Amino acid sequence: MKFTAKKSILAPAFSAAKLVVPAKPAITIAGCFLLRLKGSNLEITANDVTGLGLCLNIEVNGEENGEIAVSAADLFDTVSNAPDVELIISTEGLNLTVSWGDERDSDLGGKNPEDFIKTPDVEPDSQVSLKVPDLNFLLSKVAFAASKNNDNRPSLTGILLEAEDSKLVSVGTDSHRLSRVYVQPEADEAFSLARSSIVPPRAIQALLSAAAAVGDSEATVYMGFTETHLNFKTPKASVTAKLLEGPYPSWRPVIPTNLPISIKFNTAEMLDVLQRVNVSADKTTHNARLSIQDSIIKISAVGSRRTREKIACVCEGITGSEPLHIGVNVSYLLEILKICGAEETKVLVNGEHSLCEILPSGDSSDLLFLLMLVRLAE
Repeated sequence: MKFTAKKSILAPAFSAAKLVVPAKPAITIAGCFLLRLKGSNLEITANDVTGLGLCLNIEVNGEENGEIAVSAADLFDTVSNAPDVELIISTEGLNLTVSWGDERDSDLGGKNPEDFIKTPDVEPDSQVSLKVPDLNFLLSKVAFAASKNNDNRPSLTGILLEAEDSKLVSVGTDSHRLSRVYVQPEADEAFSLARSSIVPPRAIQALLSAAAAVGDSEATVYMGFTETHLNFKTPKASVTAKLLEGPYPSWRPVIPTNLPISIKFNTAEMLDVLQRVNVSADKTTHNARLSIQDSIIKISAVGSRRTREKIACVCEGITGSEPLHIGVNVSYLLEILKICGAEETKVLVNGEHSLCEILPSGDSSDLLFLLMLVRLAE
């Protein structure tokens, strides 16, 4: 195998592929890329051995077809630290050489490509198509709410994808907070989801990183599903992964239907205030009290020290002369407001001890967040 390509083309591709390779592979071949050159197309394949596989294609100046498995970490480090010039990559037997001039090169030991761990083929029976930016939007609004702990309920570490009317709905929850977003599939492409699927966020992130590395940032992603696997494809990249096993919580009944109290505020002002309050909040619970009365929200937390803040708001639905007190995990609220990304945010509640609904003010109902309120000592 022999080809030449600019470092600026190779380095991003190897960086994206390396994201799925185990940091500490149990066996040497599990930490490798499979490189396969055919004509001017270089195919780079990587997987994490547990079911997540990635394949991307870049155009190079091919001279001699061939294939080899090579340490992902070693090849990435070599290319990323090489001069910013045209690189020559060649193989002789199971040895790979990266060179950038006369007697300026680096030799890497390779492995037999036949020993490379293959990613399973997937024949989808359900499919939906999104533009890469829409998939990125979906991930950015939902993944943060998924659980980071897979000990008890592995399904909660995933993102739920299912069809609702003509839209794709995605949900993430860790049982303390929930995020739901609707995304419109590509109008001229097939849309047939036979079942709900729980997708590992890493699979989506791997596809997005690969698409950016190979110039598919505005391309269409063809998303195919079976009962056990997914396959996401752009023109130059593809990801295959195992779906997470359910069941996933029944999320629709959780969304409240009667929330008569509305509290609207400037998002940037609230973020500024919450950052200061969070410094004083208990480092275990991160709890803070919000007291709403007369178009003012007073926020306080007591931990290592006390901090009190207040901001203006627009309130509707509060009756009586007493303020409304609600308790929140201030870290969770901070994260939701950052993800929400709106100039103004509206919080809907029906009392002191329940869920609150958080919406970007003036936005459609496509984006919604739920946050469990907490009980605070008087």
